Amino acid sequence: MEVRQAVKDYKLSLCAILESHVNVANLASVCKSVFRSWDWTSNGRCCDKGTRIIVGWNPAVFDVMILAQSDQVMHLQLVFKLDKRRVFCSIVYAANYYVTRRDLWQQLSMHKTLVADSPWFLMGDFNSALNIEDSSMGTSSCSTGMREFQACVDDIEVVDINRSGIHFTWNQKPKKGIGLLKKIDRVMGNTSFLAEYPNSVAIFKPYRLSDYCPCILSFPEAMKVKPRSFKFANFLVFKPEFLEIVTKCWDTHVDGVYQFRVVKKLRLLKNPLRSLLFKQGNLHKKVDNLRLKLDVIQQNLDQDPSNVDIHADEASTSRELQAALLDEERFLKQKSKVDWLAAGDMNTDKFGNFVTDCIIHGN
Repeated sequence: MEVRQAVKDYKLSLCAILESHVNVANLASVCKSVFRSWDWTSNGRCCDKGTRIIVGWNPAVFDVMILAQSDQVMHLQLVFKLDKRRVFCSIVYAANYYVTRRDLWQQLSMHKTLVADSPWFLMGDFNSALNIEDSSMGTSSCSTGMREFQACVDDIEVVDINRSGIHFTWNQKPKKGIGLLKKIDRVMGNTSFLAEYPNSVAIFKPYRLSDYCPCILSFPEAMKVKPRSFKFANFLVFKPEFLEIVTKCWDTHVDGVYQFRVVKKLRLLKNPLRSLLFKQGNLHKKVDNLRLKLDVIQQNLDQDPSNVDIHADEASTSRELQAALLDEERFLKQKSKVDWLAAGDMNTDKFGNFVTDCIIHGN
């Protein structure tokens, strides 16, 4: 069986199977043959037909607790037996219809409250693209389902974990013609997970005879990573969300003497500011991508100078590039601790030599 072979080939310690269609009455015999000495569970009791999610794990590696489940998600708590590290995990298999997926978005939002500041990752089939580039063809605008997915991701404050391999995770294989390719499977984590497991990576393998890519989440397990110290990026003060975050934390009621209240509120600022920083992504890549995008737009404008839509795209992208350059300049200035205001140039060669390959994630 493919699943058992994957567990062996990739040396997995936990495995989730989506859309199994296994009848609840047959689960025990099927899972025993697949997982053998492993423990397993499923959300079969929550499903009207078949079993949507099956999870198996090596009990020598993990202690697993089922915290909540529905027909679209299973929320787990994983505790490493080696060093008692605790990680929250949500296995998702979203409904096909965007209206039905609203229940899932609400459940994830509620689960975020339980997780609080603990490491949390989500993986599975969200049955919706998140970005325009997640589909190989179609319109250039976001559907209602995509917008609601985006709103959920913003609300629960997770981002895609570093990934490698296949981009489009689902393929439509028609008998004739070219099928549609989409990225509807994702692995996302909150800031606590990314800070504690900075080397984690989601590997999407080729789908072979299936409609879906198998995905493997790999993260270090030998030693607990020392938590990174909090470093504030100055350019965040210019973001519109910054004052809202500070106001919300500073208005929080804290009992105690004045000095204690100040220290406590400063600590409350850490996670939301880390989250805001993660949203900015890799500043250098953002600048490079926007430069290339503007190059293409201006080449198109040269071929069609009267096109109003291209003019609008050029103006919008120019504003984005200017903002990204300013963010990069402010960050590099802080990172290098070099006073270079008199130079009046963005990212000069002299200045760039002080900082190389500065990735925003996790700082």
